Amino acid sequence: MTLQTRTAALADLELDDDINARRHRNDEGIEELKASIRAHGLAQSLRVRPAERAGRFRIVAGSRRYRVLCELATSGDSAAGVPVTEEFPVPVIIGYEDDDQTAREISQAENLIRLPQHEADTYETFRELADRGLDEGQIASRFGIDPKRVKRMLALGRLAPVILDWWRSEEQTNETNATVRAFTLAPSIEEQEKLFKKLLKQGDVRAWAVKRALGADNPQAARNIKIAGLEAYKAAGGQMTTDLFGDNHVIADPDIAEKVAEEKIASTIVGLKAEGWSWVSMGADLGYHWEHSWKREKPGHGKATADEKKQITKLKKLATKDNVVAAGHLNDLWKTIAERQWTPEQLGKAGAVVKIGHHGDLEICRGVVKPQAERKTSSTTGAPKEKGPPTISNALHQRLSGQATLAVRQALQQEPRVGLVALLAGFMTHRRMHVDSPVRVYHEGFGKTYGEDKETFASVFARLCDMSDQELFVVAAGCAGEAVHMERHNGKPPFDANAAPLAASIRPDLLTAALQETFDAADYFGGASKPFVITAIREALNDDEARKAEKMKKAELTAFALANVPQTGWLPPELRAPTYSGPGAIPVLTEAPPTEPDADDLVDEEEDEMEDA
Repeated sequence: MTLQTRTAALADLELDDDINARRHRNDEGIEELKASIRAHGLAQSLRVRPAERAGRFRIVAGSRRYRVLCELATSGDSAAGVPVTEEFPVPVIIGYEDDDQTAREISQAENLIRLPQHEADTYETFRELADRGLDEGQIASRFGIDPKRVKRMLALGRLAPVILDWWRSEEQTNETNATVRAFTLAPSIEEQEKLFKKLLKQGDVRAWAVKRALGADNPQAARNIKIAGLEAYKAAGGQMTTDLFGDNHVIADPDIAEKVAEEKIASTIVGLKAEGWSWVSMGADLGYHWEHSWKREKPGHGKATADEKKQITKLKKLATKDNVVAAGHLNDLWKTIAERQWTPEQLGKAGAVVKIGHHGDLEICRGVVKPQAERKTSSTTGAPKEKGPPTISNALHQRLSGQATLAVRQALQQEPRVGLVALLAGFMTHRRMHVDSPVRVYHEGFGKTYGEDKETFASVFARLCDMSDQELFVVAAGCAGEAVHMERHNGKPPFDANAAPLAASIRPDLLTAALQETFDAADYFGGASKPFVITAIREALNDDEARKAEKMKKAELTAFALANVPQTGWLPPELRAPTYSGPGAIPVLTEAPPTEPDADDLVDEEEDEMEDA
């Protein structure tokens, strides 16, 4: 094979796509290659073969280098200080006897037979460049890489030689790389070597062990710095060794981190209150369900102007670099825009929640409406608004509806035919989750039990087949009773439009006796406010006793009601079934409840208790 090494003018070279092993153009690393050729020139000759036209050559290997040279020529750039023009001398190796098959093999060989340089060798070379006086920006421009990446590479290149040698000897895995990076958190090469030898002796050279030994395992402090911002922490006198590869910084002053985080949260809350929201709270203080169940007001048309959008873009870039001043200006700008988004009515009804993520990301949720928030109507006359009727707490209401459930369950089990009808109706209407029927046959009723004593279907089927119709009715009533579920939240009546027909079909004496048995009078009179207890006395006894009761303190009032009201047959409105015959009127159902409950139906008692507080 005859080979010749020489230079050829850039204009005399052309691509040979038919034999190039790179069938798919890949631009990965092309900018780094361009920066290298611009700074150092071509480090490797192009392999070419003669073209049909005399004096020209077709490229067998080196198409990416050729493309970079063409781009440099187009932009009027240079390579190693030499202007790249059509006459630029390109070093080439000419294979005069290369046929198509040989050319394809050579092209494939250049792309396949490459031994990548170990990262440790690369980073040591970068460190040597820095030792010769090149700063991070200069190194970045010469190799076409991001200055931040250069900073990381230099940190690795400056590791203790014993650690770099260990890195070269180990299998290249993510864990190995993470371990090497963790050693950059050590304050000196001496500390690196000392810790490395200690962990090597313990047989635990792993990233988490390195970070733990260096004090980089304080997630709470890291979270606080994330909340407050690194600049705020440093401005308060906090010291830290920055983790160039993640967020596991070595935080020397966790108390300062906690202090600046609290100050950041406090200032955020003050800012939200200044916006005019009726309440402001931390998300952690509201329990779990506020994010999923509480309603949200939608903002109006408070949009940023064109100039404001430009300012926002500029300030965001500065804020991401922990520029406290820029972050403050950005918050002020958002506040100005937010004031155009929300109406006075919305601000009076809704609130704002400060939510902090697991890693310290601070998020503000505006327009959150508490479940029991009253709708505020606008008034142009300034006249005082009428107060709505008092209501019992959600928690007490839920307990009363639970008592109604237990009573219907007890009475229904004594009504075989009604029980069978209820069972079938519940099965047919409750095949999907959360359908709002009083009998839940899949079933999640109050009578659901867990255990290992359940019969198999085959044994139950055989046993039921031997029963008479009347006996089957009794079993059906028992099953229906176990499946009853009428517990309600947020003031919804247990005997609603769906449950009322069921209650009306049960013998009144059975249901009344069950309701009176399950009614917890001490809980009701002790938990309800004075107006409700006085109303009970008025309905069960008379107006005179009610007027006397108005002068009693709550403890005395509760004792009086317990001693005199229950024996009259009085029950709270929530426990008054359609067949109720005791003192007081049966509540009128103004409309049927929805087939599918809204999100409030899925809020548990823990949230209700919180709201009551």
